[in-house]
Amino acid sequence: MCRFSLRTLLLILFLQVQVYAHDVALPVIVDTDMALDDIRAITMLLNSEVAQVPLYIVSDGVRAPEEGMKNLKALLNYFERGEIRVVKGKELDLTVPPVRQYIKSINVPGSEKISGLAAESPAPDAIVSLLKAADEPVIYLCLGPLTNLAAALAIDPAIVRQISTVIYYGCDPDSEEPGWNTLRDPEAARRVFSSGVKICSLILPEKKLLPFNNGLYKKAITQGTRASNLIEMVHETETIKKMLDEGHFYVWDEMTVIYFNDPSLFTFSPSPDNKDAMVLKDINRKGLESAYLKALGLPGDFHLNPRDSVVLTGIPRDPSMFQEDVRPAVNQLINMYGVEEWKACLLTNEFHRHLGIYSIAGAKMGVRAREILEAPFDSLEVISNAGNNPPLSCMNDGLQVSTGASLGRGAIRVNAGNTPSAVFLFKDLKLTLTLKKEVWAKIKNDIGRLVSRYGGTTPEYFKKVRELSIIYWKDLDRALIFDEKMEKAIPGGR
Repeated sequence: MCRFSLRTLLLILFLQVQVYAHDVALPVIVDTDMALDDIRAITMLLNSEVAQVPLYIVSDGVRAPEEGMKNLKALLNYFERGEIRVVKGKELDLTVPPVRQYIKSINVPGSEKISGLAAESPAPDAIVSLLKAADEPVIYLCLGPLTNLAAALAIDPAIVRQISTVIYYGCDPDSEEPGWNTLRDPEAARRVFSSGVKICSLILPEKKLLPFNNGLYKKAITQGTRASNLIEMVHETETIKKMLDEGHFYVWDEMTVIYFNDPSLFTFSPSPDNKDAMVLKDINRKGLESAYLKALGLPGDFHLNPRDSVVLTGIPRDPSMFQEDVRPAVNQLINMYGVEEWKACLLTNEFHRHLGIYSIAGAKMGVRAREILEAPFDSLEVISNAGNNPPLSCMNDGLQVSTGASLGRGAIRVNAGNTPSAVFLFKDLKLTLTLKKEVWAKIKNDIGRLVSRYGGTTPEYFKKVRELSIIYWKDLDRALIFDEKMEKAIPGGR
């Protein structure tokens, strides 16, 4: 029988709660040496929008800090996040690692234009200042050596209370396989591991890792997003192509970002030598590959399980297949809100038999519920408060299509109400979504104006509603238009 101490159980629970809390983006400091796997990892982090990063630190590792800063700033500019603060870490008085020779030729597009790097406060001071000012504990995501965190802890050991956990691609310097990041600055690692901060140590023997080979690379660069395009741009050198062919690369630092989003893919055990550390033992390689590709996909789909077709080979996405007024919006809608919302709204419009604002709002509400609850399609029970009177009741069509909770399956109930809200039940959770008052007021005003001018069921009315619905389809961001309330479902009740 395997027995766990209370300390172990609490630490496991702590880590699980931290990385599953995706109702809001979690605050994270990112420390990187901007190696090639770091570029992939940060690309995934920026693309998936799961973290709020107020500070990046560039350490002395595979790259020299100044070159790393140029590449990181170019990467942030590429994702239109150039406002995020970047500070240069301490330069180590150590032998330059041999790997630095090949990394010189691998640069993020635009890095050559980065110049005049502003003189910033030293990285350790920046870490201390940010942590002391933080309203809540911050995750420290370390993709390089622990040099700067160790120096920050030396300045003020009390900041350990403001770090919720260190997610680190490396291990204790006294372990059998401490990893490259630890070996680059073992004394810094020793100080951090003995500081009392909680550490999630992600590193495995090569035979257990997921290879980043030509097969995974080709899948990664065909996701059709700017993230996948960037991955292709930084790997299209003869040196990297040769190394890919030779099987040199593995999914290394990227594992920290994937763990941040889905810890269920990782198996940990308590460190036998450190009461504050959890050590990675194994990974779900198939799940890891799927999560890897998802993190490079459309951000709008990141927390959504895909809806599979029943008789179609796929849901149309080619603009040429759509009517003239919708055609210009197709790619814009997919890029803004993801493929899953596109499927839901497209099928809702066909099912509803006309383009309507409330039916589209219902579809977006159902997708938002699946996203928050991370619930598979066909797994929700829905209670609609939109009633049975059009136009508000049109929401019910969107709710059914977007969740799979259809009348025929008995998975949706419509209350005799008159509010743009619905309750979604999944496992032991109850989520209530309500269209925000100001959004509903604008919709009612716009529809009322059309009814007054054209009547409620005339061809001209439906023509104008169609025009207005396309605008609302683009303007209604499902992450912003609902009041959201999560609570525990009452066993045996609603």
